[in-house]
Amino acid sequence: MAQPLGRRFWAVWLGSSVSYLAEGLLFGALPLLAATLTRDPRLISITDALGQAGWLLLGLASGVAADRLPRLPLMWASNAVRAVAAGVFAALVWAGWAELPTIYVLGFVLGLAAPFFDNASSSVLPELVDPEQFGRANSLTQMSLALAGNLIGPMVGTLVFVLAPAAPFGFAALAFATGTLITAWVSRRAPGRPAHTGEQSNLELLREGFSYLIHHRVLRTLAASVGVVNFVTSGVIAVLVLYVLELLRLPESAYGLVMGAFAVGAIAGALASVPLVRWWGERATVLASITAFAVSSIVLGAVPQVIVSFAAFIFTGFFSMAWNVIVNSYRQRVVPSELLGRVTAVYRMMAFIAMPLGASGIGLLSHAVGLQASYVIGGVLLLVTAALAVRPLAEMPGRSRAAPLPAD
Repeated sequence: MAQPLGRRFWAVWLGSSVSYLAEGLLFGALPLLAATLTRDPRLISITDALGQAGWLLLGLASGVAADRLPRLPLMWASNAVRAVAAGVFAALVWAGWAELPTIYVLGFVLGLAAPFFDNASSSVLPELVDPEQFGRANSLTQMSLALAGNLIGPMVGTLVFVLAPAAPFGFAALAFATGTLITAWVSRRAPGRPAHTGEQSNLELLREGFSYLIHHRVLRTLAASVGVVNFVTSGVIAVLVLYVLELLRLPESAYGLVMGAFAVGAIAGALASVPLVRWWGERATVLASITAFAVSSIVLGAVPQVIVSFAAFIFTGFFSMAWNVIVNSYRQRVVPSELLGRVTAVYRMMAFIAMPLGASGIGLLSHAVGLQASYVIGGVLLLVTAALAVRPLAEMPGRSRAAPLPAD
């Protein structure tokens, strides 16, 4: 029987889940707002690109902060910034002053705060649970991300946007504020201590984290692989609203249902991640995930039919969450706690740096060759990535050597 995860974990999990809900509300509503102003895929993709640009500017700095500062206060402070930004934007939409430049500014501000929350929330887990519970704790975290951030949030955001365009942004501000209060309450009772207390400069700390990752063959390969995955998938998502409206010929309200299909698969993937590791091993599951992303992208481009597309989104969601649980648990297990914030930041920097490039690149490619062809090209790129990752990931535990992850 699995050991209890403890009240502190569950409180932080609840605060994070509410934050994921806020992200989902914005994820569902922002593209629709942009689509009411333009149908140019290049302009719509800028919204997503700016949302990811924070990783380019502050991704590494947020990793240093996650090691030098207590991680729980860093989480609630970044959420407070996002609550204010979403609240101000809701007022602008309500007043009828929201134009594309305003949307770009919101995406940029949210993108600047996100790396601090993401790095701190990922690095704080070893402070909350024992190593043998990483698999279960990550599975629960990814499940809440899938349910709140990918299912409920986008569906509610799109449906409410159709009725009252300002409402989803106001609800997002409220959700961010609620997450802030919950995490601040936990932090006040037990804020934790900085993982690193040395006298090194920030640059030296960054160099140390980068050196650890770049000399770790498996982590280096995982970071490069997820960079390519993010390049393709962020591009797919950036123009997804046009795929739904123009190729599938569905109404605006159906955009949230598409994301809901992804979330259904994601929830199943989070639940199945522990058994998958037990049956296949970490290495085979990671390689299967990259291949699944490739097949889904090719199918979306080649067969833009409603039923087929929804099945592809479910398939992608399943392996997306399986990937996240396995890779996060592996990284938390092999990286020392005092380095975890910086290594996580470098890893995510290598991963997320591709996202604004993918969002803008696929937008330009879609404008040049069409949505369908751009999806197929992205899928082929992912197949090549899976093939190249086979040998470097040989050191990752296989079925017989996979680290035990407790069942739920």
